[in-house]
Amino acid sequence: MRRTAPRKTWLPDFRRSLAFLRPHRRPLIIGLVMALGVSVFYTFSISSVVPLLKVMFADHETLADWLHRVETEHRLGVSLVPDLPDDPAGLTIDRVRAGWPAAGVLNDGDRIVSIAGHAPSSYALMHRLSKHAPQQLEAVLIESPDGARREARLTLRPYRWWWGVAEAAAAALPAGKDPTSRLYTLGIVMAVLVLVSLLGSLCRFANAGLVATAVQRTVHDLRTRLADHVLRLPLHWHSTQPPGDTLGRFANDLNKVEIGIWTLCGKTVREPLKAIGVLVLTVAIDWRLLVVAVIGIPIGALVIRTFGRMVKRAQRRASQSWGRLLDHLDERLAGIRVVKAYSMEAAESRRFEREGRTLRHAQTHIELVDAATKPSLETLAMVAVAAFIVYGGSRVFHGQLEPHLFFAAVVCLAGIFDPVRKMGNVNNRLQAAEASARRLFELLDLPSEEPQAAARDGLVLPHLERTIEFHDVSFAYPANPDRTVLDGIKLTVRRGQVVALVGPNGSGKTTLMSLLMRFYDPTRGQILIDGQDIAEVTLESLRAQVGLVTQEAVIFSDTVRDNIAYGTNDGTEDTIRRAARLAHVDEFLHELSRKHDARIAHGYDARISARTLSGGQRQRIALARAILRDPPILILDEATSQVDSESERKIQEAMEDASRGRTTFIIAHRFSTIAHADLIVVLNEGRIIATGHHDELLRSCPFYVTLCETQFAHAT
Repeated sequence: MRRTAPRKTWLPDFRRSLAFLRPHRRPLIIGLVMALGVSVFYTFSISSVVPLLKVMFADHETLADWLHRVETEHRLGVSLVPDLPDDPAGLTIDRVRAGWPAAGVLNDGDRIVSIAGHAPSSYALMHRLSKHAPQQLEAVLIESPDGARREARLTLRPYRWWWGVAEAAAAALPAGKDPTSRLYTLGIVMAVLVLVSLLGSLCRFANAGLVATAVQRTVHDLRTRLADHVLRLPLHWHSTQPPGDTLGRFANDLNKVEIGIWTLCGKTVREPLKAIGVLVLTVAIDWRLLVVAVIGIPIGALVIRTFGRMVKRAQRRASQSWGRLLDHLDERLAGIRVVKAYSMEAAESRRFEREGRTLRHAQTHIELVDAATKPSLETLAMVAVAAFIVYGGSRVFHGQLEPHLFFAAVVCLAGIFDPVRKMGNVNNRLQAAEASARRLFELLDLPSEEPQAAARDGLVLPHLERTIEFHDVSFAYPANPDRTVLDGIKLTVRRGQVVALVGPNGSGKTTLMSLLMRFYDPTRGQILIDGQDIAEVTLESLRAQVGLVTQEAVIFSDTVRDNIAYGTNDGTEDTIRRAARLAHVDEFLHELSRKHDARIAHGYDARISARTLSGGQRQRIALARAILRDPPILILDEATSQVDSESERKIQEAMEDASRGRTTFIIAHRFSTIAHADLIVVLNEGRIIATGHHDELLRSCPFYVTLCETQFAHAT
């Protein structure tokens, strides 16, 4: 299956799978909002390291004092020496920042002695400057380092939006500086940290739970849509497609797409939000440190892109290998009798091992790339951290950054790199999901057996009233269009006739009936029912008129009742039992109930499968299914091939009753099955070479005589 459209967009097939998220957007949106809560509380927990360090290691300042100093520095545009004892002589300016409000009024080393005649201590002055509502302060007395004093007017910067909340929180803490008060403050800070952690965990649970709900519903819809579409694909596709490859798409590829959607809606949203929150906090502490830390981002992006491409190619190989492996195993288990009869267990095990080795190599390649991704990114991160610490240390040594703020910045950097580290394999997961999504949409893009327009606009075929006509029908299988299987078939069958199709293997008998059910469409010619071309009617109305019993009777893992009623929505208990009696199913029901569950009152509730029944039992249940359907057309393809002579006699009697009033096509190699047919059609190499009654054909068709002497003689 080739894709001809150019693939210029990023992850085109995976993005198509995201359309299945739309019906489940409500839990998804709420889950993504919860991711924002995760980010907020994560950032808050990281930021708590600042007050924690301040409480633990400050000798003089309380949290409230520290907040007043920080806000005073911001509003004046100056730097103050941290953690100094309260100075009754006034507030000493360490450094004035160029371009800020105090520049030109204050100088390095100046001391603010009083404001409007009030001369409080340094801590009281910081408290007043941080809370003073006006942005202009008159009559500020300033003392220079040489002792000279002057009066000036100071311009303050506006409050920061969070200042009121921070001050109110700090005011609720103990103001004392003794060990007991500090321990009490530490306890409050830790309690708040635990509460924040709890709220963050609740948000994370809501985020993961709601996103998982949306993702599981999405994958369920995609899986259901895929199964529905595969069931509707034409029979010629099923005839050529390895079933293991299809099963591999359901098992492995759907799982990779699920992981991709979960990754995209989960960590791809949550982790960047966490990183952004801490990023803002780092900028607030010192933006220069962040610039140094991000020097490795371009290299990291290149590493992620390269590894993602490698994973995508390996995932494509792994998916194909999975399909071949499942197909091989399915075929060998289905033919286990032949494998054992020919002592091929060891050889088949070696073949399985060889294919498994291909899968192992592809899967190992994916795991090795995944394993290399995180160490590579962590090495780059370590380089960035080293540069960050060296640069931050130089700022601390030169008095440009407080030590506890530097330690907080280091914690913030770790808080940034943790989400970044978790994002390291996101591209690998998305590329693997893209490779698998492509395989899924290769199936979904195939045209179904009956296009939507035909299903909507096609005619409904009325019940057969007169004839079934094959007008110059020819056919070649799509997989081998040069080999004609049927050539110029011309046949008219009247309603109620029993028609036997005979001929050697490969003569086209089953293929002709497949065309009647539109499993395939003729290459040339028409099939008419009461003059209506079946190509113009809906498949549902056509197949509703046909009951099919194949040589390999299909039994599903279900109860006897449900197997008989398969495909019949209005089957009552009485009609099911009547069909079972006609097909002589009721003869072995007691044995089934005794064998499977003695508590079952009758065998109709016994659960069966193809492996628990003999060939004859399976065939009789299939016959009962066809009888219950009560179709006007009945097709029996070697319907008695797997039953013994006694069962065949009983089933033949039942089929004679079931065939009355129906048009019946019988494909058989047993003379007893075709002897009472109204019309025998002899085929050879895709052509009809003779038609007539048994006695007629014995007189006029030497080929039929040969069939009777060879094929039918050995099959009786």
